[in-house]
Amino acid sequence: MRRAQPRRHADQGWRRLAVRSQGARLIGEYDSEVAAGQTRVLLAWDRLIMPDGRSIVLERQPGTDASGFAGLQDRVNQHWGNLLKAAAISTLLGVGAELGADSEDDLTRALRRGSQDTINQTGQQIVRRQLNVQPTLTIRPGHPLRIVLTRDLVLEAIGDNR
Repeated sequence: MRRAQPRRHADQGWRRLAVRSQGARLIGEYDSEVAAGQTRVLLAWDRLIMPDGRSIVLERQPGTDASGFAGLQDRVNQHWGNLLKAAAISTLLGVGAELGADSEDDLTRALRRGSQDTINQTGQQIVRRQLNVQPTLTIRPGHPLRIVLTRDLVLEAIGDNR
């Protein structure tokens, strides 16, 4: 569960109606299924709790950035450093296995080939594991966001707007 709090009043410009939401709290969820290469956190908002305690059900309304694009984008760590380290380890393992001395003995040659294959497979598994690591997406507090309403939302008039 994630929370957000509006820092200013929302303005529905075309109707000149300000929704007095400053001080309200948003309750929602984010999609933790992050795919390789993904750079945005996808959000869905469930409830809006107004400053006076009233609660409005939002029914998983999508969250967008200030430009209207789905989800939020801030800091992304693709873990390239770990992938490069894994590739270097794989290379070193392969080179180390190849450095075995040539021998005319068939048993020694068979053991060396078998160990080379095992070491090569181990190096490939290390790299494959790093390729499957999800990126780490971080949204810092105070990051601007919007809610896209995909259905009508009926609000009660408050204060001077009654």
